[in-house]
Amino acid sequence: MIHLARRSLSRLIFAIMLACAVLPQADARSGNGYNLPDSTTTTPSRRPNVGSGGYSAPSGGTTTKHAPAMPPASGGDRAMSRQQSGTALQNYRAQQAPPPAPQPAAPPVYGSSTPAYAPSPAPTYAPSYQPAYSNNNGGSGFVQGALLGVLLQSLSQPGRDRYFYDHQEDPAYRQWRIQADQQAQTDAGLRQKLQELDGKIATLQGQPRNPAAPPPPDVAPRKGGSMIWIVLFIGVALLVLLFVWRRRLNAAATTQAVPVPESISGSKRTRFRVGMTMPMDPSPFILAQGCTKIHLPEGGAMASVEAVGVLEEQGITLNRLYLPNNQGFFQLHLGVDGTPDECRWFSQIDEVTPASDTEWAAWLDPAQGMIGYPQFQTKDGKLYDRVWAPGETRIEPRVLTETVQTLDAAGKIANSSHKLMAMLYARPTGAPAPAPQTEYILVAAVDAGERAWVELHAGIDISPQTLTLPATSL
Repeated sequence: MIHLARRSLSRLIFAIMLACAVLPQADARSGNGYNLPDSTTTTPSRRPNVGSGGYSAPSGGTTTKHAPAMPPASGGDRAMSRQQSGTALQNYRAQQAPPPAPQPAAPPVYGSSTPAYAPSPAPTYAPSYQPAYSNNNGGSGFVQGALLGVLLQSLSQPGRDRYFYDHQEDPAYRQWRIQADQQAQTDAGLRQKLQELDGKIATLQGQPRNPAAPPPPDVAPRKGGSMIWIVLFIGVALLVLLFVWRRRLNAAATTQAVPVPESISGSKRTRFRVGMTMPMDPSPFILAQGCTKIHLPEGGAMASVEAVGVLEEQGITLNRLYLPNNQGFFQLHLGVDGTPDECRWFSQIDEVTPASDTEWAAWLDPAQGMIGYPQFQTKDGKLYDRVWAPGETRIEPRVLTETVQTLDAAGKIANSSHKLMAMLYARPTGAPAPAPQTEYILVAAVDAGERAWVELHAGIDISPQTLTLPATSL
């Protein structure tokens, strides 16, 4: 009898241990306690409702479960995670990209009885171009590339822009232009030439095209002149290599990594600079404790600016003043007179590094991605309504380019740039005045090239008058 009782007790203990081991796993698969609001407000998802980093789009809005606390990652762990997340973001984008459109067949060769055929792939050492005319002189891909290079460099001469306009719809020209745009990303001189070309082509819009038009006579290849064009191409290639080599030397001699927007320094009324200090009223931060998720900035009534940033998107500009040790930042919008008409304090509450394209879909999926969803739910179960373009359906995140200015190890100004796919949410705090009446959650997917991550900031409104910003001329 005693033996049977012991066996029953052992089985009961084993069942309890098994239940404890299984339940947390089921909770992790469900999004760590975060669900979507009612699905009737959005388009049905094309993917399972999975989460990322303990978050998922809200569902019902009544959950109160919390994700387990994670210890802060070290700098090396964070760098490794961001790099993996960057690779996952590129994979996700590749899946979302539409399939390439089929290329139409090349137009028939003018003045020749040979039927049209699809051009062979371009050589890797030069952009290829096959014009719509022929004077039976043959010619290789790099010879045609040299022809377009000569036309682009002498764009100010008569007939150049017309030739590009006439052949703008040719599949071969489009292929050449794609390769030229890729090279222009690292070549400012080529980028300026292409912009000049686009401007000239724009003035010709509406005029009839002549796809069979030959190039201007002074640059058109002649029979038996292929060797001259080969020599010319080699000369142009040597000049390009020399130009690139000199640019790299100049880039190594300066710490400025990216073009700096003028608005990074504020306005003529308000000047922002790295290292500046400014008095600030600590009252709003103290009153926000207990009713918001923000962290108090260190330093008491005096703030020191470690970095200056500017966010730009289609004519909208926001300035950021970053405090040391990743405490947070003041985000300002300048009015027409150049003085701040909006100021908010944001401090980081979480960072997520999605490890797969499936996790990135949880944040950016066009149907139910959390960034852009009508509401956002934090890990404590609180719901925040979308501030930028409120509504009941998901919208695409705002894509902003941020340029950040800091000091490097040698004490010189250094600039970096990245993209943000962001959305702002808010909820009333319910706290009596003068405590902050609104708490914001800023959710942004950061694309920094080979690195990517999702950062979440909590924020409150700050009266611009409480910040004594420097007012020196630019």
